Amino acid sequence: MKRTLAAMLAALLLFTLVSCAVKEQEEQQSGEQSQTQTEESKKPETTTGQNDDESKKSAFFYGEENVIDIYLVAGQSNAVGYTNIVDKNAAYEFAPELKKGFSNVLFAGRLRWDSGDYYTAQDYAWRTTKLGLGAGGGEKMGPEAGMAKALSEFYNETSGKTAGIIKYGHGGTSLLTKVTDTTGPSNKYGTWVSPSYAVAELGFKNQAEYKASMTGALYREFLEVIKNRLMSLRGMGYTNVNIKGLYWMQGENDRREPDEYAVAFRYFASDIRRDVARIVRAMTAGDDRGAAEMPIVVGTISQTQNLEYPRAESVNLEFIAMQKRLPDSVSNCYVVDNSQYAISRYDENTGKVNTDGLGSDQWHWNQADQLEIGFNVGREFLSAGGE
Repeated sequence: MKRTLAAMLAALLLFTLVSCAVKEQEEQQSGEQSQTQTEESKKPETTTGQNDDESKKSAFFYGEENVIDIYLVAGQSNAVGYTNIVDKNAAYEFAPELKKGFSNVLFAGRLRWDSGDYYTAQDYAWRTTKLGLGAGGGEKMGPEAGMAKALSEFYNETSGKTAGIIKYGHGGTSLLTKVTDTTGPSNKYGTWVSPSYAVAELGFKNQAEYKASMTGALYREFLEVIKNRLMSLRGMGYTNVNIKGLYWMQGENDRREPDEYAVAFRYFASDIRRDVARIVRAMTAGDDRGAAEMPIVVGTISQTQNLEYPRAESVNLEFIAMQKRLPDSVSNCYVVDNSQYAISRYDENTGKVNTDGLGSDQWHWNQADQLEIGFNVGREFLSAGGE
């Protein structure tokens, strides 16, 4: 009898202690939540788990209504858009919508470029995709213009479907750390080096050391741009998002190291899929919405990019050959062959690079070629996605 009474008293005491602990934890969480709401009242709401209509409306992404498909663009200057717009009428003949903007193909992002004595950045909030979304001033363009025309075959008012292009790039930057020019943008603003490559191949002790360095600074900023632009879609009425792929236009700075580039790119492809998936999962009920398996479309550099010395073309060709082999080692990876679009020629008489009648300059495509390249990229995305 005494044992039974003792057991009952022990159980009662344990129940009382647990109840008090739970109550204390709930009060603490309630206080923390109140403080968080006060300090971060401007941040988007997240799903609460309630089932009423109000919670459905306040959830960041919910259901299958008001869907937007997202296409990412990243890399160095030919992604940023250094192509000179020399004939707007010709561009409008290519796609009349480029004048006012494709209503069902939106654009946002952040671009960095050389402004002479300094480097600057241009942030783009969401808008319709039109001509002039390149490096500053509205007089330059990138692949987004041609992409919009191709994507509009599927995303238009008739279909009721909408796409969004998020672009982030910086001219003259590298996927590697071993670059010839250590004074350029990669030295000042970091590289595209992804975290797994930094730890596995570059001797970084851990992710904390990697994040504290300039190595991979562009990669990390790219993720921040993606996160911020996705978050802003909620205020525009979009309730769901799909990640449809990445166009990677980079390599001109790394063209002398094709073997190392192939290694770095395999890490980059795995890391960017994983990290974008993490961003999207945090905004949904744990669904990556295609990010973990997103297609990656690689744009090759031009065969005649910057022919500043006699052997430059052979260097370019070796790098292009490596780029075309990337789908052999990276799943769901595709290549758009931009090598055929000439940018420059080597002038044997003067011993200098010549761009007459070719590129916007010795590094960047001209208007007609950039429009066609972007169109090819858009078509490749639609094909990869089954649209």
